[in-house]
Amino acid sequence: MRWKIIIVNAGIVAIVGALSFALLFTSLSDILTNPGERKADVERAIRTANAQLALDGLRLEHWLSGKAKEEGMRSVFTLGTAQARSAAARSAADRLKDAAVKNPDFRGMTPSLVLFIDAHGIALGRNGSSQMRGDKTADAYKSLKRSLSTGKTASDIWVDRTRNEQMLASYSPVEGEDGDVVGALVVGTPLNDERLSRTSKLTSGIGIALATSSGGAALEVIARAGGGLTGVDAGALGAARSTLVSGRFAAIPNDSGMVVGAAPLSGYGSAVLLAAVPASLVHSIPQLLWPIVLVAMFGMLLVAGAGGQLGNFISQPVAELEEGLLQIINGKTELRFELEHPDLGGLIFRINSLLNALMGVPETDDEGRTSQSPPAGG
Repeated sequence: MRWKIIIVNAGIVAIVGALSFALLFTSLSDILTNPGERKADVERAIRTANAQLALDGLRLEHWLSGKAKEEGMRSVFTLGTAQARSAAARSAADRLKDAAVKNPDFRGMTPSLVLFIDAHGIALGRNGSSQMRGDKTADAYKSLKRSLSTGKTASDIWVDRTRNEQMLASYSPVEGEDGDVVGALVVGTPLNDERLSRTSKLTSGIGIALATSSGGAALEVIARAGGGLTGVDAGALGAARSTLVSGRFAAIPNDSGMVVGAAPLSGYGSAVLLAAVPASLVHSIPQLLWPIVLVAMFGMLLVAGAGGQLGNFISQPVAELEEGLLQIINGKTELRFELEHPDLGGLIFRINSLLNALMGVPETDDEGRTSQSPPAGG
């Protein structure tokens, strides 16, 4: 009896557990390992990071454009001697940096460089030191030379190992009283892992990286935030470089178990943003669903325990009845059953009544009185 109860109920628990595992596995596979959705997440991460960096550049350009119209900035370029212009440029650069630090719009991207450039693209002076004075900066960065010639604000990535430069630079031309460009203001903010971490935090929270190249050189990752892009190989960077030509987002094939994508960085020259997410949101879906298996096994243990108790509840009095009836058959006719059982009590009473009737023994109530007339004498 007990084994039938245990096997039937344990089978039901096992079937329910198996069906739950299969249905959840199918549903979660579509949600957690959907390649199209993961690719869309990567594209969205790149697009929002691109927009954030572009917004940072536009804010700096707009702010610099306003500063370029101030008389205190314009006067730097009109002083008579080169030494006087250099001294005034350094002093004005320090003031400009202090103003940028106090500006809440630039929180998290404190300028590391404030530089004054004359109309010929030569550095007059920078904040904090006399370095770069006299450098032909516009020759190193063509976008700066183009800004001086067009009179339009611009932003670019400045990466030069020999100059120890790696920053996002924004510049605004400065016009003289006659409307001609007399120079430019340059503000550079650090381009490092911390800067990309800030960008990722403000946008998608997904790991991103920035890669750039000098001239025709191969792309090189210069800053990254989050995991997934620490092992970007040369092949992936080569595929990412193709987006500079197409100008569109592209998924990058790889064997790292990640979905990697790349797109050009808008408004900053030859640079590429990359982003990566795990191909699956979990390491293993079966591992995620192991609790269902454990719960099913625990349910089967409960069924075994409860089935044993229920089986004993029924089989034990039945066994005693069987043993007692066997003794009565073997001649112990005075034996009566004294079992108290909530479910079998009525049956036991009827068996005792049947035995009394068969044996001609009058039944008595609780006070010893005969409950029925004795049989007539012969």
